[in-house]
Amino acid sequence: MRRVLFAALIGMFGLSSPAMAASDIARPHLFVMGSLTKVDSNRNTESSNNGWQIGLGYPLTDHLYVEGIYFDNVFETGDNQGSDYYQRGGGLDLHYSFGDRESFTPFILGGIGGVSNDVVPDSLDEDSFYANVGAGFVGRLFNLKWLRYRAEVRYIHDDYLDGMGDVRGAVGLEVALGETSRPQPRERVVEKVVYKEVPARRVDSDGDGVEDSRDNCPNTLPGARVDARGCVIESQTINIDNVTFETNSAELTLNAKNILGAALAFLQSQPNLNAEIAGHTDNVGAAAYNLQLSQRRAESVRAFLIRNGIAARRTVARGYGETSPIANNSTATGREANRRVELRLIPR
Repeated sequence: MRRVLFAALIGMFGLSSPAMAASDIARPHLFVMGSLTKVDSNRNTESSNNGWQIGLGYPLTDHLYVEGIYFDNVFETGDNQGSDYYQRGGGLDLHYSFGDRESFTPFILGGIGGVSNDVVPDSLDEDSFYANVGAGFVGRLFNLKWLRYRAEVRYIHDDYLDGMGDVRGAVGLEVALGETSRPQPRERVVEKVVYKEVPARRVDSDGDGVEDSRDNCPNTLPGARVDARGCVIESQTINIDNVTFETNSAELTLNAKNILGAALAFLQSQPNLNAEIAGHTDNVGAAAYNLQLSQRRAESVRAFLIRNGIAARRTVARGYGETSPIANNSTATGREANRRVELRLIPR
């Protein structure tokens, strides 16, 4: 039985080849631990007995490992009878770490294996199957990158006789194996000229401060406030510059339609937003006429958006005439600024 267990353990250790690595960060590890077992009362030994265990862990992912373990326990049967109960075994566990194993890292494990129970009388000797679950913690020792402390406790169900339930605690050391970090690319030299890799240029196509690789809501209009994902985070008003109309008309110019293409793409990329299209004028002319003109111009912008795929229920048009200036109407520049179209965004 012992030879079979060693062969299974060595076979598992043989899996530790670079070709099967599933993680570039986690590292294989070796552990050696002393143990204390509180045994099932049906074993007819003292309640607590000592032993040792050794094993090797190999990463499947950054947090998930497969571990092979060999253990050797001596169970005392009493002062007069001496040590005549030996237990040796080994198996495989799946081991999940809740961290990087460098700082304090809790873990859980579970697995199966085989065990040889060598007792007196010999008629009770038996090779049996076991299953176990457990938990523990591990962390760097003395700030060394390769040395860690480790402690754990396992509940073990052994099929020996009618079934035994033991609890085994262990403390010891774990040694990290392999590289301490990912290998870095080497510089290439050609005719004494050194070429270095140039970091990829960070691209923010819509200028909202969030790189394209992390932008969940592209095509943001200039001036919009966004969250870390690049999406609008609150109700706000965005002025759409240079949206012009035919003289004394609500008909969009060709240039205005081109500019509104950006607003269209913005609303399409953020379907969680509704918008009020607000039309404004300067104070030239009668106030009542300006109010009516601003309403027609806002409706013209809304109609353009609807024709190009924005659901009608997402937009409403309102004209404010000359009532909300943002500049002084006494100058040509101020009046031009006041003749504007705004998107007033409202999250659903």
